[in-house]
Amino acid sequence: MAKDNAQIQRDKRAKEKALLDKIGAEKRSLIVSKALDDALQVLGERHDFEEWQETVSTFLINLAAAPTEVSARLVNMSRPDFEITEKQSRQLEEFSKTGIEPA
Repeated sequence: MAKDNAQIQRDKRAKEKALLDKIGAEKRSLIVSKALDDALQVLGERHDFEEWQETVSTFLINLAAAPTEVSARLVNMSRPDFEITEKQSRQLEEFSKTGIEPA
């Protein structure tokens, strides 16, 4: 028998609650910076997916509930260095003042 959407949502909430209980956390609303919110919005539009905040928060909860060996792999991942050129720096400065993206 196929589950209806309401049952799928109840199962999802129960699984999330079990994970939160496992790490000793309580559910609160996700408060994110404007930059992160904008980045998640861009990802949603780019990939036609509206639930990026939920996906990211679920990922973090699962990661916190995972054994140390699992989370250590992500902590020790290499991260690319970003170098901003002088031109990009001026463009960012101009954008921050005017809100208009330079051509």
